[in-house]
Amino acid sequence: MSLTRRLLNIIALAVTLPVSAVAAPPQMPVSVTADSGRFEQDAGSGLYRGNVELIQGKRKLFADEMRLYTRNGELTRVEASGTPVRMEEGKDLQAHANNLVYDIRKRTLVLTGDAYIEHLGNTFEGAKVEYSLDSKRVDASSEGDKRVRLVIPAENQTPEQAPPADDNENGEAPEEPSPEAEPNTQ
Repeated sequence: MSLTRRLLNIIALAVTLPVSAVAAPPQMPVSVTADSGRFEQDAGSGLYRGNVELIQGKRKLFADEMRLYTRNGELTRVEASGTPVRMEEGKDLQAHANNLVYDIRKRTLVLTGDAYIEHLGNTFEGAKVEYSLDSKRVDASSEGDKRVRLVIPAENQTPEQAPPADDNENGEAPEEPSPEAEPNTQ
């Protein structure tokens, strides 16, 4: 397998986050706390400010400001901003960015402004990182001189096959040791 192909396989493995890592069951209750908040039931929207925390199952969002949108009493979208907005789901997933949009209907997360996701030790960074919960696809883009960055820890990489002991770098058979090189055991 070529080095390029191996690298592409490792990247695909590293950025494929399992659905369970980000998808809390929709029937879980949502709890929001903040320093101040206003919810307009007729408009189906709420604005919360100051140390905002949203908790749904194992998913937790922390932000300076958070807007919630509902339709027919169901949460459909969350828009959060902060320095930074943080999201965690158990010990498996950590994310932060200046802004985060969670579209419950489309089942997508969009992180912008120094976006960072860590999943099981693998990290993905960019100016903007989009993640689809259904297809498990990660798209990242850069801005200015900040490039997209992926880090795969050594323990998460697939170990390479070691060449057989009788092979050497130039493909020739190994040389037999000379009798002079053998120790004298008399």
